[in-house]
Amino acid sequence: MTLTHTTATAEDVLGEPVSEEVAEAQSAALDRVLALLEADGVNAQLIRRVWIEAKTNGSGVQKRWHPPQLVIYSDGGWRVATVAIGPRSGAYTVELAQVGPDNQPLPDRIEVVPAGKAHRVARLITQNKTYQHGRLREAPRVIPGGRAS
Repeated sequence: MTLTHTTATAEDVLGEPVSEEVAEAQSAALDRVLALLEADGVNAQLIRRVWIEAKTNGSGVQKRWHPPQLVIYSDGGWRVATVAIGPRSGAYTVELAQVGPDNQPLPDRIEVVPAGKAHRVARLITQNKTYQHGRLREAPRVIPGGRAS
């Protein structure tokens, strides 16, 4: 099968636009996780996106809010995890970066945490196998027979 590289649209990258109220509620939920992570000394950044479109004919300005994301970084600048809020459920979606031998990137591990459980999200990130004290760590190698090295 041949893979085709396509250019991502704004909705692919930013998510579908949401109302200002929804964006603020999602930001508040991510702020709770951010506070817990910062208390543990974790590098994290809450990213909020607003598109402002001004009409050339002077008819006004249109604003579009996109879902916020919380991005967690290692001390070296590598992305360790990304946290977003599910558009319908309000649950936290946690994408944990995974690395293999020689820090080869592997597909993210995705976990869903119920809404209102910010402490679980923070614990999941800090206990992620690849994140230890702000550094990415190689995932354990599995030896035939089921043991990890």
